[in-house]
Amino acid sequence: MFSNIILFITAVLGFLSTALIFGKNKYQENSLINKYLIIITASNAVRFLFHGIAQAYPVIDISKFVTILDVGIVMSMPCFYLYFTDIIYENKFKLNNLLHFITPLLLGSLFLIFTYSNDFNTSWIKETFIFFVISFYCIYFVLGFLILYKHVWRRKTYINAIQKQNNLMKKWTFFLYGSFLLIFITRITISTISYRIGISRDHYLWIAALIWMGIFIKIILTPEILYGYNLLNKIIDAAKERIVLSSIWKLEGPIMAVTSEKDKKLEEKIKPLLVEYIHKMEEYSFYSEAFRNPDLGLEDIAVALNIPISHIHFILKFHCYESFIDYKKIVRIHKATKLLEEGYLNDHKVETLSTTVGFSSYNTFSIAFKNITGVTTQEYLKRF
Repeated sequence: MFSNIILFITAVLGFLSTALIFGKNKYQENSLINKYLIIITASNAVRFLFHGIAQAYPVIDISKFVTILDVGIVMSMPCFYLYFTDIIYENKFKLNNLLHFITPLLLGSLFLIFTYSNDFNTSWIKETFIFFVISFYCIYFVLGFLILYKHVWRRKTYINAIQKQNNLMKKWTFFLYGSFLLIFITRITISTISYRIGISRDHYLWIAALIWMGIFIKIILTPEILYGYNLLNKIIDAAKERIVLSSIWKLEGPIMAVTSEKDKKLEEKIKPLLVEYIHKMEEYSFYSEAFRNPDLGLEDIAVALNIPISHIHFILKFHCYESFIDYKKIVRIHKATKLLEEGYLNDHKVETLSTTVGFSSYNTFSIAFKNITGVTTQEYLKRF
């Protein structure tokens, strides 16, 4: 009874996670990074559901279907690897990605054919299948580790807002990779014990279900992970009538204590207008060409928005986690990504792009682009 409850709860959480991922996808323009995560969550939710049904209602003979689901779970390893790859590069679907599924599909098909054929001894088939599956998993564990270690776990930036998302993705991928490794070890251990004592390994399936339950709960409670990297550009594109860079601004109160009498008076004046001011600044930043001026200063913004310069200074000092220099870089790099997507480099050089969006030198642009997007301009272009 206990194991059945665990299996059904895990299945429900899996379906909820899948629904959440589908819901979040509408905010991810030009991105399909969750397609493999959907396969992972949905397939495991279905698997635990039918395992629960099989255990709760043994009179219903669905053993062959459950076996097919168990064998099909071998497909999850390429899905994990491709999901990690898409987090980093955000590639759209490519046909050559299907090559990753040829080996597990072939292994699973041969196993099922031999298992349900009366002409073969199934013991050696199972042992051979397990050997190849373990080897297959180990290869993808190594590939997954290498790509995560190089492009996720060591990823660095000096932009505070980008750093926050980087840390979130680092923790998420470490958690997901560790969870899958734990699931693999658990399955091998359970299979070995079950084989030696002569009972079905389904008796211990609830242990793996608990690990999957943790993954599903993590997805439900932390939906920010579904955006992957390049979060700033995505939320800028998705929102035009609200505060866009919520991770940059502090609306509830000042970042630091307001001590001087002059600043306290300004605080009283600005407090009821803070959201309006910030929205105007963002609208001016992302929907005008003002930031293409390399000499743009706070005075220019104050004049253009008809906001006192002292108010602009106060907002950036007490309600913004980024310096004005870094804020300008975020705005300009966002404009650069839009131009890249529109084919700007078909007729221009990267150096021209850097000056077009407002950078005084190519080196400064190149460093800022890599820090904010996590990739070079050429790597960014590969997505399109």
